[in-house]
Amino acid sequence: MRATALAFLLLGTVTTSHAQISGTISDAETGAPLAGATVLVLETDSGTTADASGRFSLDSNRSELTLLVSYVGFAEQTRILRPESGAARADFRLVPQEGVLEEILIEQASMTGGLLGIKGHPGSAHLVTARGLATFETTDIHRALRTVPGVSIQEEDGYGLRPNIGLRGTGSERSSKITVMEDGILIAPAPYAASSAYYFPTTGRMSGIEVVKGSSQIKYGPFTTGGAINLLSTPIPQQTSGHLTLLAGDDANRLVHVHAGTSRERIAFLLETHRQQTDGFKQLDSGGSTGFEKSDVLAKLRFSSRASARVQQSLLFKASFTDELSDETYLGLTPGDFGLNPLRRYSGSQQDEMKTDQRQLLVRHRIQPIAGLNVITTAYTTRFNRNWYKLDKVTAGGEKVGIASLLADPIGNSAQYAVLTGDDASGLLSVKANNRAYRTMGLQTETTVVLGAHRVEAGARMHYDEMDRFQWVDDYSLEGTAMSLFREGTPGTESNRIESANAVAGWVQGSLAMGSLTFRPGLRFESVVQRREDFGKADPERTGASVTTRRNATSTLLPGLGMTWEASPYLTAFAGLHRGFAPGGTTEGARPEESLNYELGTRYGRGAIGFEAVLFASDYTNLLGSDLAAAGGTGSTDLFNGGAALVQGLEFSGTYNLGRLTDWRASVPVTVAYTRTKGSFLSDFESSFDPWGTVRVGDHLPYLAENQLNTTVAWEQDRVNVALSAFWVGQMRTRAGSGSPNADERIDSHLTLDLSVDVELRYGVSAFAVMKNLTDEVYVAARRPAGLRPGLPRSLMAGLRADF
Repeated sequence: MRATALAFLLLGTVTTSHAQISGTISDAETGAPLAGATVLVLETDSGTTADASGRFSLDSNRSELTLLVSYVGFAEQTRILRPESGAARADFRLVPQEGVLEEILIEQASMTGGLLGIKGHPGSAHLVTARGLATFETTDIHRALRTVPGVSIQEEDGYGLRPNIGLRGTGSERSSKITVMEDGILIAPAPYAASSAYYFPTTGRMSGIEVVKGSSQIKYGPFTTGGAINLLSTPIPQQTSGHLTLLAGDDANRLVHVHAGTSRERIAFLLETHRQQTDGFKQLDSGGSTGFEKSDVLAKLRFSSRASARVQQSLLFKASFTDELSDETYLGLTPGDFGLNPLRRYSGSQQDEMKTDQRQLLVRHRIQPIAGLNVITTAYTTRFNRNWYKLDKVTAGGEKVGIASLLADPIGNSAQYAVLTGDDASGLLSVKANNRAYRTMGLQTETTVVLGAHRVEAGARMHYDEMDRFQWVDDYSLEGTAMSLFREGTPGTESNRIESANAVAGWVQGSLAMGSLTFRPGLRFESVVQRREDFGKADPERTGASVTTRRNATSTLLPGLGMTWEASPYLTAFAGLHRGFAPGGTTEGARPEESLNYELGTRYGRGAIGFEAVLFASDYTNLLGSDLAAAGGTGSTDLFNGGAALVQGLEFSGTYNLGRLTDWRASVPVTVAYTRTKGSFLSDFESSFDPWGTVRVGDHLPYLAENQLNTTVAWEQDRVNVALSAFWVGQMRTRAGSGSPNADERIDSHLTLDLSVDVELRYGVSAFAVMKNLTDEVYVAARRPAGLRPGLPRSLMAGLRADF
């Protein structure tokens, strides 16, 4: 009886004892505490609120309880707790509602799963959120990616119309060595046959940008060395809502961005338009615009099964249309002219103009036949037409010289230089119509199986794309400084060929949890058949009388292994190893690009502090080069072997909120992104590609800055937000070599500052102003395609935003 009484007494003590639950609630992006956030115990409907420092505490006599944390403007979070030893701690990092991307995640278009998904990602992963894009009203993808370590960029036009992006030392030329997607679908005009991204999605209409590096990128392909970029379009809202942005600024810069939509039980839709135009910041000798006009229209429509349906399904239709007219050129300046006026443009480029139109249709079906099993199938088709009508060569005294050679030696080509600048009207200006039509279509499926703590993902893709080059050259004479058509070319008499690719890809990746360790083995299969049909300049009718063909087939297996170790709820270590690949094209003797890639890193996040640090290395057995006119080559687009190379470096990104120094009267988030990269060739070879030329062992890769650093400091208090961003990029070579580069073979380091101010006028309505290049830093952005090119000068924009 005494034992029984003692047992009942102990049981009563356990069931009636109070456990102390405590923790913090903060903003997942900035680390700022969310004072007043609500904490609710679902089992008892009791709760509390967070204090000014984001801290909360409550008592409970339950052995298991579910906490629901909510705050206006942020996504709710729930967590099940099982208090032990009379106490439990739970820290919550809430994600802003605009960055949750509910529809995107539902439709499996995200690589990372959002800010919360990154925490357990098996490798380096970053998300530029909607808030991050809106802070500086970023429409230039180069500026948007400055906050992501491991990204190398080469500016060209100052607006990001033709991006040049590399990841972990891959060549940045036209972003042709990375996988670029929109909502999980390949978006380059012809990602297999001609991967140079002359089309890039409009950054200003995106709600987020994901960058994934390391072993997990083998899920995406076909380029699996440096990483993958996924642009997330505006999601269908969860309730009836909309957004409006109006902007005006220097150089007649104007922008209108509107989207609206709603969701009901079984149907949801979104309509969006984004239009931007400017007269441009460069000064044409003969007068006229050097800017652009770009318009986007997007529509989404989703049908879903009833919430009570046994099998959950959804069907999404997405259609987008993009048109661009830009007065852009390949023509830069001589060093002497750049020193006198870096914004000058020679009169010989007055006819240069790029016209593009892009059309995409996507249909995505999602089904969950049973709990833990999801199948997503996507069919897509894209058409992209472009004609970049631009100066190619200059004739004087019967001698014709290409613009790159002319600007490289203006004294030796003084006669042609005089024609280019309009000082001599006796010569001819040859303007090439770089006319191309692209077509892409494909079908891909992804299956996810969740078995407790384990997870298996598999997918397959069937894909076809092609590029049709049908080009000609018009000759112009000069009448004063005005260009007049002298001789009209015949379409198809310059470049007249079709390049195509058929690809089949499949992948599988598992997630095996063993306590605090998680292993993520993966395997990708790529089979690519590439073909070129060259009809020749003498057969513009394409009769096939002199057609030549060449073909290349490649099949490869790409294994990868990632591992994460959760040392604590706040600290994770990860490591990865995977094989890199890029298709070899149809050039005779060109082999696929192959590499072995390593990374080792750690990730920490708690309250106001968070960081990620990664060591990486890419060991190439064969580095591919591409003869692109945009990179200073001849424009044949032929690929060639670059032999062995090694790229290695360090990536660091971190955030810390200094708000606690102000007693949280203001949120003061500070973010840092630093990259150190060293890349060198490990073999000797000869190349006609100008940035490489004659290469010797130990020569450094061109257009790869060894150091770059981005820092942003913000002050967020009540209705006023102020942010200052500084981007510094170190010296880089423009031609492969060793030692200190000559003045004409380097781009000097430079620092640019951007400042933004946002004032909330009333709930949902704010006024903002952004000053880009605050100090009006004059710097050389690139020495290609032909001559020196300036970065964007100081530019002021101001406008209004409204959410309704």
